[in-house]
Amino acid sequence: MITGAALPLDGTGGCPGGDPADRPRHDARDKATGAFRYAADLPCPGAWHVTLVRCPHPGARILGIDPAAALAAPGVRAVLTAADLPAERAGRRVRDQPLLAGEVALYSGEPVAAVLADTRREAEAAAALVEVSYEPLEAVFDPVVALDAASPLVHDSPWTYPGAVIGPGDGPNLQSVVTDGDPDRVSRALARAAHVVTATYRTPAGHQGYLEPQAWTAWPDGGCVRLRGTTKSPYRLREQVAATLGLEPADIDVEPVALGGDFGGKGSVVDPILCAAIARAVDHPVQLVLRSSEDLTATDARHPSVITVSLACDDDARLVALDFDAVFDGGAYASAKPVPSVNLHGAAEAALGYRFGCFALRSRVAYTHTVPKGHMRAPGAPQTVFAIESAMDELAVRAGVEPAELRRRNLLRSGEEDAYGHVWPDARGIDVLDAALSGAELGGSDLPPGWSAGRGVAFYCRPTPAPPATALALSRLPDGRFEVGVPVPETGTGSHSLVGQQMAAALGTDPANVEVRQLPTSALGFDPGVGASRVTAGMTAAVERLAAAWRDRPPGTDSLRIDVPAGDDGPALTCCAQVAHVAVDPGTGQIRLLELVSAVDVAEVLRRRSHQMQIDGGAVMGIGFARFEDLLEDGGQVWGSTLGEFKLPVAADLPRLRTVTVVGGKGVGPANIKAVGELTNVPAAAAVANAVADAVGVRLRDLPLSAEAVYWRLHPPGRDGR
Repeated sequence: MITGAALPLDGTGGCPGGDPADRPRHDARDKATGAFRYAADLPCPGAWHVTLVRCPHPGARILGIDPAAALAAPGVRAVLTAADLPAERAGRRVRDQPLLAGEVALYSGEPVAAVLADTRREAEAAAALVEVSYEPLEAVFDPVVALDAASPLVHDSPWTYPGAVIGPGDGPNLQSVVTDGDPDRVSRALARAAHVVTATYRTPAGHQGYLEPQAWTAWPDGGCVRLRGTTKSPYRLREQVAATLGLEPADIDVEPVALGGDFGGKGSVVDPILCAAIARAVDHPVQLVLRSSEDLTATDARHPSVITVSLACDDDARLVALDFDAVFDGGAYASAKPVPSVNLHGAAEAALGYRFGCFALRSRVAYTHTVPKGHMRAPGAPQTVFAIESAMDELAVRAGVEPAELRRRNLLRSGEEDAYGHVWPDARGIDVLDAALSGAELGGSDLPPGWSAGRGVAFYCRPTPAPPATALALSRLPDGRFEVGVPVPETGTGSHSLVGQQMAAALGTDPANVEVRQLPTSALGFDPGVGASRVTAGMTAAVERLAAAWRDRPPGTDSLRIDVPAGDDGPALTCCAQVAHVAVDPGTGQIRLLELVSAVDVAEVLRRRSHQMQIDGGAVMGIGFARFEDLLEDGGQVWGSTLGEFKLPVAADLPRLRTVTVVGGKGVGPANIKAVGELTNVPAAAAVANAVADAVGVRLRDLPLSAEAVYWRLHPPGRDGR
C-alpha cells in the first residue's frame, strides 16, 4: 500500500489533524518560545569559566608556554597546561588524543592550554595573553597522500594506543582499514563485462549543524566528579572518563540535559574529559562552553572522502561486479569515533541492497594534520552512496538503459541473499523505487526560458538494528501520576514524548498523566546512548517490559527499576528511494532544485508528525550535503568558521518536499519499528547529481554541486576566447 503521495507541509502524514495518538511534544512550547534551557543556560553559581588556547598551526612542536601575562589579568584563577593534567589519552574507542597538547600539536585548533577566570569574558581576554612558542612541522592534509610511505607521519606508532585497530605492518598514517569480497574474482569479472564504469568521487568536510555548541560543567566531589553537558551517550561517557582519569565508573555521575541537536556530533569525549580533569586539578567547579566559531573549526567534523568505484553489468543490465575503494580523512586523531572508524559503516553499506555477481571492498581512514573527524548522521553512508549511486547512473548510460530500470533489475527481493550472505525476509527495494517514481510523476514546474530540466533517482537501504540493552524506571507520584525515568537524552527528535505516549498506552492512562525524565547515570544500569537509529525500537521494547513488570510488582510498590536485555528480532532492512527534479541554466551553470520526492519503507508509525519531521529533516540535510556544505579545509585550516562561510540550507534554498510511504513492512521489536532518522539524508546528493547530468549532460563527481563546476564543464577555459 502506498500512501501520502503529496503530503501537506504541516507534516500530518496526510491525516487531517494528525494521528489522534500524536499529542504535542512536551517540550514544544518552550522550544518554540525560546524559553527552553540547554546545557550552557543552566546555572552553576561560582564556577570558573574555561577558555582554551588553541594552536594556530596544522602541526607544530610546542617550544614553550608563558602564562605570566594571563595570570596577571583581572579575574584569572589559573592557567593549566598538559603538565598539570593526567597524561592518559582520551577517545571513544581509540584513545589517541591528549587532553591538552604537550610536546606537539597536530592540528590547527588543538588546545594547548586552559585559562580559568571568574567570567567568560575575563577568561577569553586572558587566553589571548598566553605566549606560546611553536616550531611548525611538515604536515600532510590529503588523505590519499598521507597513506604514501614518503609522507610525514602524524603519529609515530598509532598501533600502540589503547583501542587501536591497526598494526605496525599496516602502513603509515592509517587509522583503520576494512576489506571484504574477492578482488581477484572482481578483476576477472570486470575484464569480461559488457559495460564498465570506473570513476572517482570526492566529498568535503562538513559540520553536523546542531543548534547549541558543545558545553560542559564539571564539579569535583572528593575523589569523584559530576558532569553535565552535551552528550548523547552518558553511560559510555562515564566509562571513558573513568578510563582516562584513572577512576571507577561509579566515581563519575553524568547528569541529564536535553540537547539542542546532535546528528552524531554530540558523542565526542575529549572536551568533557578535559573539563572533568580541570575541575579535579583545581578542586573547583568549572564550565567550558565553546563559541560557535570554535565548534565549527575544532570539533568532530564529517569525514571528507575520495572514493573510486568500478561497476560493471552484462548486456541484460545485470550487475556482475563492484569494486569499491574508499579513503576517508580521519583527521589528526581517531578519538571521536565509537567504532574502529566511519569506513566500517560506509563499506558495509556499499554492497547492501543490490545483487552483485561479485564484489570487493577496501575502505581506509587516514590520519592527517586536520581537525579530528567524527560521526555525522548515517556515518560514511552519504559519501559511499553518493559514489555508488552516481556510478549506477553512469553505468546505465553505458548500457543504454534507463537508470531506474538498471536499479529495478538488480535490487534485492524478499528472501534473497545479499552480497554478505545474509537473507532478508523483507526486502522491498523495488516497491520503494516504484513508489518514488510514481510520486515524482505528480511533480514538475515551469522552467525559466533557456533552462534545462532533469530528473535523477537514487536508492539507499540500511539495517534497523534489534532493540539494544537498556534500563528504565517507573514511579507513582504523590498526585497519582507516573514518572518514567529514561537513560537517553532528548536530542530534539521527540523521543521522550514517544516514551510517555507508549507508557500511557501500556498503563491504560492518558499521556498527560505520564511525565518522562532523564535520570543521571547513578540512577540506572546502562544504555548505549543515542545512535544507529536504535532509540525508538529500544525504548518501545523497554517500555513494554517495564509496564509488564509494573503490573506484576509486589503490592505497595510505588517505584520500580529494570534492566532490559537486548532483543533478538533484528535487524530489518529499511529502504529509501529519492527522485530529484532540477532546472539548470546552461549559460551560468546555476542549479535550481525544484522538487525532492522521498519514498520510505514503513512498518509501524507511532507518532506521525515526528516521523514526517525525521523524513523532511533528513531530506534537508541531504540537500545541504549535495549543494552547499563545505568547511573549506585548506592547508590544514578550516576557513568555514561562521555560518556565513559554512552554508547550511535555509527555507529559501528548499524545493517542494514530497513523501511517499510504502506501508506494511516487517520491523523490529514489539512495536514493529523501521528506523527513519538516518534514511532520507543519504541518497539525496546522488539524486541531485544524477538530475543535473540528465539536464545538461554534465557529470559532477565532487560535492558540493556548484554553478561554477557546471559552467566550466559546459564552457571549458579557452573555448570562445575565454
